[in-house]
Amino acid sequence: MDVKLPERVKTGIDGLDVMLNGGFLKGRNILLSGPAGTGKSTFAIQFAYRGAVDYNEPSLYVTLEETRKKMAEDMSKFGFDLEAARKKGKFEIIGGPLAELKLGMHKSDASYKNLINEICDVVKEKKISRVVIDSINLFLMLTKNEEEQRTALAMLCNKLSNLGCTTILTSETKEGTMDLSAHGIEEFVVDGVVVLYLLRQGSSFVPGIVVRKMRGTAHDKTIRFVEISDKGIVVHPDEAVFQGL
Repeated sequence: MDVKLPERVKTGIDGLDVMLNGGFLKGRNILLSGPAGTGKSTFAIQFAYRGAVDYNEPSLYVTLEETRKKMAEDMSKFGFDLEAARKKGKFEIIGGPLAELKLGMHKSDASYKNLINEICDVVKEKKISRVVIDSINLFLMLTKNEEEQRTALAMLCNKLSNLGCTTILTSETKEGTMDLSAHGIEEFVVDGVVVLYLLRQGSSFVPGIVVRKMRGTAHDKTIRFVEISDKGIVVHPDEAVFQGL
């Protein structure tokens, strides 16, 4: 019996597809974690933007923190014209700071289910292929306890996978730790985990990236050198990073 190989999705992150043997598996949910300043949002926007512009995969970016205007300004330095992509119907944005979301977080009946439904409605309407949730930390603030956190995350991931979306969920972790997520549950629900680090080498810090988990495919498990260039995130798949003591 022939087994059909899973379809690959090019990440749009230069060098990363080499570590992934060709890219993410289509329809999977990927946790992108790391401490502040490691480039998570840039990575996530690059995945969405290049998917839309270079690979004709309409993308949805759900931001629970930044305003659209600030995002557009920050990303323009990498040559990412978010507004132009949006006008072509290739790049959609939901949100801004939590209080500004269309679903109305100030209302007593607002919940994670409202946000999931809003996201899924846009995915169906716009025929979205790639989704970014930035950040999952803020999304889980809509839950009441750990049990509900698991339920909400599983619901979000399952619905997006069933709609055929390849999704990145960003998560901010504590500086100086090797934590994979903020709550310690996210990595068990998602299909893959990519971690961005700032590793001490002598008197300086060196940025690194590692694929800690990726269901359904072999992958590089070495921490590789990564940089934020004038074109966005660039991974150097042949350069290992060694953490100093």
